[in-house]
Amino acid sequence: MSSRSETLHCLVRAPRDGEALTLALSVLATGDALLLLQDGVHAAFLDDLVLPAGVELCVLMVDVLQRGLDPQRIRGFNPIDEAGFVALAARMQRQVCWA
Repeated sequence: MSSRSETLHCLVRAPRDGEALTLALSVLATGDALLLLQDGVHAAFLDDLVLPAGVELCVLMVDVLQRGLDPQRIRGFNPIDEAGFVALAARMQRQVCWA
């Protein structure tokens, strides 16, 4: 049995709207992925966000662009498209949505 968690954590809330980001970061484990989408993409632009090691960090590019944000200012997250989202979800054993 693998020691890797392999859970996809999807954050859909902006960092300023509650504690979803803090809670998600607190439970991430090696082998997990954190995907920022909808208003959660704002977290990819925080300068003071401490990101965990061993976790795949992604942000959905279409949601970045729909919010008028500059993709060149993304900090520590890999931009992905919808096909990348589907591939990421297919690779993971479980999915959790933080809203």
